[in-house]
Amino acid sequence: MQFLNPQYLWLLLLAAVPLALYLFRRKSKTVSVSTLAFFKTLAKEHQESAWLRHLKKWISFVLTLLMLCLAVFALAGLIPNQDDPEQYRSIVILLDRSASMAVQDESGESRIEAAKRILRQRLERVPEEVGVSLIAYDVRAAVLQPRTLNRRELISKLNEVEVRPIAARRDLALESAEIMGGLEPPTAVWHASDQSLQASSKEAGDNLTDYLALHELNVAMPSATNLAITAFRLRPAALEHSRYEVYVQIALNAAADEAVSARLEVSVGGIPSQIREVDIEPGENLGLTFRVNGVSRQLLKIQLICDDDDFELDNYVMVVLPEARPILTAWIRPDDQEDPYTRFALAAIQETGHFELLKGSPEAWPLSEEVDAVIFDGWLPDVWPSDVPAIVINPPGSSGPVLARSLTSPVPYDGVRVGNENHPVLFRVASSRIALTQTAVFQSRGSLEPLWIAGDEPVLAAGEVNGQRLVLMGFSPSLSERLPLTASFPLLMGNALLWCVERETEAASTSLFNTGELVGVSGESVTWTTSNGRELKRRRQPLSSDILEMDRIGMWETSDGTHGVSYILSASESDIPVNLLREAEGDYFNTAGAGPGNLKLWLLAALFSLLLLESWLFHRLALY
Repeated sequence: MQFLNPQYLWLLLLAAVPLALYLFRRKSKTVSVSTLAFFKTLAKEHQESAWLRHLKKWISFVLTLLMLCLAVFALAGLIPNQDDPEQYRSIVILLDRSASMAVQDESGESRIEAAKRILRQRLERVPEEVGVSLIAYDVRAAVLQPRTLNRRELISKLNEVEVRPIAARRDLALESAEIMGGLEPPTAVWHASDQSLQASSKEAGDNLTDYLALHELNVAMPSATNLAITAFRLRPAALEHSRYEVYVQIALNAAADEAVSARLEVSVGGIPSQIREVDIEPGENLGLTFRVNGVSRQLLKIQLICDDDDFELDNYVMVVLPEARPILTAWIRPDDQEDPYTRFALAAIQETGHFELLKGSPEAWPLSEEVDAVIFDGWLPDVWPSDVPAIVINPPGSSGPVLARSLTSPVPYDGVRVGNENHPVLFRVASSRIALTQTAVFQSRGSLEPLWIAGDEPVLAAGEVNGQRLVLMGFSPSLSERLPLTASFPLLMGNALLWCVERETEAASTSLFNTGELVGVSGESVTWTTSNGRELKRRRQPLSSDILEMDRIGMWETSDGTHGVSYILSASESDIPVNLLREAEGDYFNTAGAGPGNLKLWLLAALFSLLLLESWLFHRLALY
């Protein structure tokens, strides 16, 4: 037992009053009367022995003390020991409302409904004097109910909590609980989620302040299978008109019982395009790359279908194919040193429609027109442009981040070694068939990564220097033997241009956001397009501010034309855990039979019963 308001226990000192009355009673006086017959009929105790009269007095005294104690204990808030070994003055409910809480069991009850049911049952055991706060969290924590003693208001707020398709940030939620718990310590934190704080952060329990006691209410199912799309990427295919490269990463949660088979369906403009069959093991990540044909503004939908999947919110991606805005590129080279093979390669990639080329001599630099990328061929400016990606071919010297010198005697090589064959600049380039002539030696700096190595020197490198993407080619195409007339050189130039400007073009075209992000928008309204099975559902709503939260899965477009896509794409959120203790302890979720938490009514009922008992004993039966 413990007291919520022990400061009222001093009232027990009032027991000294009845004690004094019983110990220091006035002695009887002897008075002469004419007859005793009348007094004998009124005082029955004169017919009893002395020890029985003495016992009755002490029974009355004990009942008086007991009634006083019951009244003081009710005022001091006597409660039984809770599950927390330390007594607490407040409770903070930390309720997870992230996407994984939508997983349903065989009866159709979602994890968040199970959590709310358990919390309602546990609140019945909490004394009314204990203040309770409610915090619901996903990527952000929201205080839905500050500390209150009104249970009806708290239950109403609890029932209104719904799942949001957003990944969870449990560390931020715990920080909010610490702030709320510090208002009236000591505090018990009830964390209701399908994943414990210790599981998400091993140091979570150790970092709790002294006045907090963490209680995990794990509502995860004893078994769960979730196959999810955890990563997605879309970009135009290099040097191919109206074709797009798609990368999809599929993952199966590590707690799944066994491997599963699934089908990946791809459709463009509502017409099925491809079907992929995949087999995946628990905890495995599987990456798929494929191409689709389509035109801008067509709808690309990728859906993952698995019969044993318990969670469907992360099974599809739906995006509008971006407009293939041509990449504006400036080619700067001296007229007397023009390389015809470079001109042929740039003309070939220009015909694809993805590029527009501006051709000029060093006298035209600096350019009056803004470009997406610049190619310096056999020439470097004195003042290096740091605000535009650059491709440098056969550098004659050093400028800005380029530290190079020209070779007076070019060195031919029959082959090159590949530094990183997975780099986007080398995509589909047959590096094993390359023979080239090195004309310049350059120094790799910053994050420049050698991609081709001839002898002991890099001849092709790509990377970022001070936030600027840069591709260096220390060879001459016209002097190389097996390079200029092969398909590898146009592919190399096209890949280099796409890689240099891909951050800008992807940000402007696809606008793929994770749910929970805040995006600056303008306009009067926004239209959301979501998928309901195989049907599309559109909903238009007014914009109340210039900030739009990605609070649902689907595509959105504002009235001024700004558009984007919002999806979970979270490996941590899709890796649904299980709770093996739930199956082992069948009554884990059943707290209805637990004892009461508030003894005030019981104490007052006992006090009233003692008053009735004393009235019956000492008045009805005349025991005085």
